[in-house]
Amino acid sequence: MSSKLQLTTLAVLVSAALPAQAALYKVVEVDSGLSGPEIKETTEYYGTAIQPSPIADNGVNNLGCFENDCGTGASYKLAGETRNRPDGFSYREEVPFAMDNSFGYIEDDYDGFEDYCFYQLGYATCEYWASDRWSSWRNETYSSNTPNSLAFIEGTAVLPTDAKNTVINSLNSSGSAIGNYSTATVRNTPINGEITGWKQGRQWATDGTYSVGSVSSRTGIGGERYYYFSKPAVWNGTTLNAVKWAYNDQQDGDYYAQGSMRDLYVDGTTFYGVGYNNYKDQHMNATIFTGSTTDLTNLSSVQINNAQVDISGDNIHSNSVATNINKNLVVVGQAKRSGGYPKNGAAADRLFIVPDASASSINASFFYGGIFFDGAGGEMGGINNFNEIVGRIDSENHREYDGKQRRQRAFIYPYGETSGVADADKAAITARRAIFKNKAWLLDDLTNGGSESTNNNQYRIYDASDINDAGVISATAVKCSGGYDSTSHNAYCGDGNGTETVVAVKLVPIAGADAAAIQPRNYDSTATERQGAGLGFGALTILGLFGFMRKRIK
Repeated sequence: MSSKLQLTTLAVLVSAALPAQAALYKVVEVDSGLSGPEIKETTEYYGTAIQPSPIADNGVNNLGCFENDCGTGASYKLAGETRNRPDGFSYREEVPFAMDNSFGYIEDDYDGFEDYCFYQLGYATCEYWASDRWSSWRNETYSSNTPNSLAFIEGTAVLPTDAKNTVINSLNSSGSAIGNYSTATVRNTPINGEITGWKQGRQWATDGTYSVGSVSSRTGIGGERYYYFSKPAVWNGTTLNAVKWAYNDQQDGDYYAQGSMRDLYVDGTTFYGVGYNNYKDQHMNATIFTGSTTDLTNLSSVQINNAQVDISGDNIHSNSVATNINKNLVVVGQAKRSGGYPKNGAAADRLFIVPDASASSINASFFYGGIFFDGAGGEMGGINNFNEIVGRIDSENHREYDGKQRRQRAFIYPYGETSGVADADKAAITARRAIFKNKAWLLDDLTNGGSESTNNNQYRIYDASDINDAGVISATAVKCSGGYDSTSHNAYCGDGNGTETVVAVKLVPIAGADAAAIQPRNYDSTATERQGAGLGFGALTILGLFGFMRKRIK
């Protein structure tokens, strides 16, 4: 037998022993459809939300796109946004840096930005960090206010009248945007929903009947850019209900009360909301809101313990927020470690879970184990009704305080059964979790190998912002057109000289793929300290400087 035939036979045998469709996901890049003077070659595109899918019932389509071929995921629209520069402070947040409810940092202009970085983040790169964000804030408040965040849904621009910067926090079941936009006179107005009697409004989520967010007392523009309070808000259709604070001090010295609702679940007439609310000493603490749909202004606020600002008399955290809740009453969120109390060398946003929002005692458990090392920072993306959680997490564990920020990568965490899971759904949640070998993964490890390998190797997934019940994920990736030099996590693009871009992508499960298809990426032994060739500000950010999206915080 010839050596050529032997090699061919061996290749066939090896091929037969491997899964026909390795990798769990195909990466589908999404076209924004945007044009105009704000769109440049260096414009970056971020995936922020995915259209919900119908909830699977009683064993029908419980595996979603892992069972039924969803193609490129065209049935589930992706929402996204552009950036040409980082936000001054987040277009989403009620107050600067999600914690400055005295407005002291932001009032001091550049010096305030640098002080925030120095005291609350601790980076050795604070001068650079502050300069970038101060330039953007100066444009918005003192200069031309050139639009920076343009929103889109699957190739269609979302352009509310007179909009400057628009953000999309979620999509409803029909694929319409839930979010807010700024104009020349008001910093935040809901895309849908009236705010009569209030100056600003933000919306985060809807179930089709109720929508949640916040309302604020001043515009955030011009002379009203400082010193305002906000309240959590629920819209019943178009009717606004401003929810009471947990501790009813509108102002305490230089500090102003703040509150926000980020997600909801309604069971009959029982309302569950999550977000943060105002507590004693004007602390902004992660909160579960509960009550009746017949009296939405008087919802009770339940503080999430272990994630609150004040723990045993010390301000261990600077702020915390619950970001999502599902039908199983599982709540997820994040708590920002105070700069005065770093954890393992970082004052990071740590991710947490509350397994049952209806429990008599509400306590946060921080993610730990596997890819979640002690003190790891990240950003929560979302959770579906199969208890699958997505977001981003530190992929390096060096010291950030007095150093540089850790690189981050997107993850998925199949949490498994919880006490709120109905008997009819338990088998489906167990089956879905088994696809991931019952553990959390960096999503880059789940896009490697098989017939999708060539396409997928063009992308490294930085952030996962949302996941629906079909398993489709909205995400943001760094792209090396044509493919990275290898399939490793830390591969070069064009031997370090290629151009990398930031793009919005969907991760669509591959029908029939299971745990046997997982081929984790390795790490090249050669150091890959990129020099930034061809990178815009956000790509450099994603590769290790500082993440500015949704953060979300958030």
